[in-house]
Amino acid sequence: MSSTKFVLLSLLAREPLSGYDMKQQMKSRVDFFYKINNNQLYPTLSKLEEDGLVELQAYERESYRPARKVYKITDAGIECLKDWVKEPGSWEEFLLKQYSSWLVEPEILISILEEKKLEQEQLLAEFKGKTASFREQNERLTSDHPLFSSAAVLEMGYRFGRCRIEWCDTMISWLKKGEI
Repeated sequence: MSSTKFVLLSLLAREPLSGYDMKQQMKSRVDFFYKINNNQLYPTLSKLEEDGLVELQAYERESYRPARKVYKITDAGIECLKDWVKEPGSWEEFLLKQYSSWLVEPEILISILEEKKLEQEQLLAEFKGKTASFREQNERLTSDHPLFSSAAVLEMGYRFGRCRIEWCDTMISWLKKGEI
């Protein structure tokens, strides 16, 4: 299923919103880690309503403005969102899922975070192995050698990975304490 569906459900899980309000919320809350095409919003919202995951809460009409439809998430929508948060996915999708992690029991979330941390640790071991292999192939990797650039990219990936592991550790700690 499209992540756009879950972005909208994530926003509506917090409060009822109109389509316009959702656009504004995406700009201020979600845009820095997930971009949505505005052309997707209304068709996705219609599909969510058709599937019974959201419902029209109010239809506000002011004489000088177009009608404003305010939607709210249904119980089925909340359950769908919870199930999605628990599913495995890429790191990019994982970050989006964390935006709705407040809906999931801490024990389940800790388990998910531990899995993501382990996945990242395994990836870092691969990065280290590849970089060591480059060094074994050449005594020195100077800046004019093609493997220099490869090693530099792996180093960036390694540092991103360390940051992700640190973040998982922080989240696990917060969840065990029950607060930030």
